[in-house]
Amino acid sequence: MDLKFSFGGASPDHHHDDGDAPSGIPLPFTTKTPGSTSSELEATVRREGAQLVGEVVTGDGVTYARAEVPLRDAQPDAAALAKAARSALARAVAALEGPLAESVRVVGFALGAGSRDAVEQLGIDPAVPAVDEALQRRIGVAAGTPVRIDG
Repeated sequence: MDLKFSFGGASPDHHHDDGDAPSGIPLPFTTKTPGSTSSELEATVRREGAQLVGEVVTGDGVTYARAEVPLRDAQPDAAALAKAARSALARAVAALEGPLAESVRVVGFALGAGSRDAVEQLGIDPAVPAVDEALQRRIGVAAGTPVRIDG
């Protein structure tokens, strides 16, 4: 069996009075991804009721990855809140494709009244908040990345 394919051009068995190749249907092909125009990412973790939500978001608000971690207690202590926050961040960053984790420029914590204590439990100095090597190994964001603490 001999198969012949044509992509917008004439094949030997096409016969046209005008001699032009048949026009193909243009494919909607583009290399530009719609949605985000920002090349910098922010990894954040916030409290939503009885869970923490980790997200990786562009500067213009496009969410690239999201992870939810349930809290075991309604009023967790700082250590439990820190552990859940680290887990939510690690899962969200792990969901990024390829080298996108290298584009994370800020890590944000919005955990309510316990934010500062939880961040301290993670080994981050609130006076000079930045990702340290231990946290880098756990969440995959480069050491030295600035940390923002809300709440």
